[in-house]
Amino acid sequence: MMHWLLKHEGYPPSVLAALFLHGLLLWFIFDRDIDPKEMIEIKQPTIVASTVSENPQRTRRVETLELQRKQEQQRQARDRELQRERVQQQEREKQEVVRKETAEKERVAQQKKQQEQEQNRKQQADKERLAKEQQQKQETERQQKAAQEQAQRDAKLAEQQAAIQQALTEEEQLVAQYAAIIKDLIAQNWQLPPNARNGVRAVVELRVTPTGEIISKNIIESSGDPLFDRSVLQAVERAENFPELKELPIAVFERNFRQFSLSFQPEDLLR
Repeated sequence: MMHWLLKHEGYPPSVLAALFLHGLLLWFIFDRDIDPKEMIEIKQPTIVASTVSENPQRTRRVETLELQRKQEQQRQARDRELQRERVQQQEREKQEVVRKETAEKERVAQQKKQQEQEQNRKQQADKERLAKEQQQKQETERQQKAAQEQAQRDAKLAEQQAAIQQALTEEEQLVAQYAAIIKDLIAQNWQLPPNARNGVRAVVELRVTPTGEIISKNIIESSGDPLFDRSVLQAVERAENFPELKELPIAVFERNFRQFSLSFQPEDLLR
């Protein structure tokens, strides 16, 4: 019975038992004579329909079949992939054979070409060697001639430099002397900032009168340190004027000290 029920989408045993009991009850009721007095009014029970759940055995069987189907598909896919890889491997092996044959042909052709190139290179090297020897001979002669000309130029330049050194004018000596005096006067009034470091440099431009009074002062090349630049300007202010300039001829002053510049760096105070 159970086999028959499972085969035909059967029902749970509880449902079968209920149907069997209801059948016996109906047979007992309708198969005997009943006195109306003995009849009892029975209210019609409320029947709630329920959905019979799916047979779990069939569900498991369906799941098993589905799993087997997927596994078979995976196996077939793997077989196809292996077959594809074998075909690709065979194709690669064929290509490798062709590549080796082609490489061997290219190697033989390259070797032949190199032999021809080597022969040509030797012939060309012989020609170049002969040409180079001739060129070196010409270059040696040219260098000898150039050395003689350079020696003459050097001698002439030395004579000119000696003449220039001797021709240092009195004006240039005065300019150098008074520029050093002015810079020393400013340095004596210069208070170096505590954070000043070696290597910094500031250039100040001055305009003065023939009597040595300072008309203007400006930093034309900053050291990059505002405190350092300001200390240089303050040193110029403390110097006030340069009366030594009154001793210069007016023409010398106008050419060299009407407007001039001086550079200052921390190393100046260590001299």
